[in-house]
Amino acid sequence: MAMAAAVLIVGFGLVGIAFALYLFSQLRKISLHKEGDKEDEKDGFLLAQASEEGHGNKGMKVCLQRMRQIHRDIRDGAKAFLYAEYMMCLAFVVAFGLLVLGTVSHVGPGEWDMQQGTLTALSFAVGALTSMVSGYLGMMVAVYANARTTISAMETPTSLAWKSSFNAAFRAGGVMGFALTGLALLVLYTLINLYAGYYDATTAEGALKLFECIAGFGLGGSAIALFGRVGGGIYTKAADVGADLAGKVVAGIPEDDPRNPA
Repeated sequence: MAMAAAVLIVGFGLVGIAFALYLFSQLRKISLHKEGDKEDEKDGFLLAQASEEGHGNKGMKVCLQRMRQIHRDIRDGAKAFLYAEYMMCLAFVVAFGLLVLGTVSHVGPGEWDMQQGTLTALSFAVGALTSMVSGYLGMMVAVYANARTTISAMETPTSLAWKSSFNAAFRAGGVMGFALTGLALLVLYTLINLYAGYYDATTAEGALKLFECIAGFGLGGSAIALFGRVGGGIYTKAADVGADLAGKVVAGIPEDDPRNPA
């Protein structure tokens, strides 16, 4: 029974990660270049050139160049944000991990259980690291998919454009979902098996202490998710306000105008 459970847990974790890789491979098939269109790292925004070229093949080429440049700018901005956020998260994990170590180890007046405190703090750190890795993968896949969703929406006929763009966005979300659950399942299962060497899980007392230590994993993951939620919301709002200002000041587009989707 124990072997069957282990096979199911590890198997489904690996299946989740494998399916995430499959979805990403489907996403990679979408090229950001049309036939005969080569990428130029010095594209720039080309706003003036786009106005001069107008419509047609040349205008479309300029639009594709602008799209790739914006895609690179978003990617660089996302990496800069994650670096700044995760530096703060690492400091938080160290500080809060020490707090968890001290509070959990102290079991009574003059009584200390350093093993339980250390294992709980370790679970907290592992959970936080797992959440950070998942957040980074999710952000990078989202950034990777945004331009590919846009270029999928340019296909003809319209029915194919709707289908292709929806599939691109849906698969990008699926990569994050399946990779996160598969990774968390495997890490948590590994952690439980490692801690089983310190506590006898076949007894009620041993199992209780083991899973009290494992509870730190959820605390660490939730804490980093909170940082991502709050910090990401602030960053997103700043980008939204910046896009509104750029639309009004640079392009002369009124607020809430449909020509400015931001």
